[in-house]
Amino acid sequence: MATRRDSTDGRKRRWQQHNADRRQAVIDAALTVLARLEPGAELSVQQIADEASVHRTVLYRYFEDRTDLDVAIQQEICTRAGELLLAAVTLEGTPREIVHRIIDAYVGWGVDNLQLMRFAERDIPGAASKPLDVAIGQIAEQIELVIGGFLALLDAEVGDDDRDALTPYVFLLVGGVMAAVRSWSGRAELRPDVPQFTRLLADVTWLQIEGLAASRKIEVPDLPVEQLLNLKEA
Repeated sequence: MATRRDSTDGRKRRWQQHNADRRQAVIDAALTVLARLEPGAELSVQQIADEASVHRTVLYRYFEDRTDLDVAIQQEICTRAGELLLAAVTLEGTPREIVHRIIDAYVGWGVDNLQLMRFAERDIPGAASKPLDVAIGQIAEQIELVIGGFLALLDAEVGDDDRDALTPYVFLLVGGVMAAVRSWSGRAELRPDVPQFTRLLADVTWLQIEGLAASRKIEVPDLPVEQLLNLKEA
């Protein structure tokens, strides 16, 4: 037999789920509006409210203030982009192919979502944190794990200083790629075109990795990682 407390808890959960659903609907509406705007254009609360079919005063029932709303939108953008990028950070293919796959995923997403990318890069006044920084950290951490796994596969001897510097080095690679895409995607005309720019950026990034490895006398075989793993097991 249900008690009064069970009934109260059930109503509370349903109300919380309702608020969460409405909050997500507003965020989805904001992303829809952003997709129609020019990159860097201002996103107004009225535009979001109209898209979500709610009064702007009702909209703020689900967010503390404009800062909370903007950060929530950034978080959603970073979550969607992060899922795509993390799916590309795997030990499949040759090391060079892995680098190209990750960069191709980011460039492709950026070109298709320029408005979202620009909004995610903004500094929101009053925000305690920046979702983009958290997302970059997650991507960098996954890339660092891939590099660590590959070094272990090669039985590479890596000094303590290099191990300690691996995290900031990965952030340097990720930050450099993002800065290059930001600069290139801000042009009135995307020149070079997307495939050529992707290849160029992947080549430059790979040469940095290969050059650093060579300076540490680590030879990176041009073989699929699965094949290297089979050779190691044999």
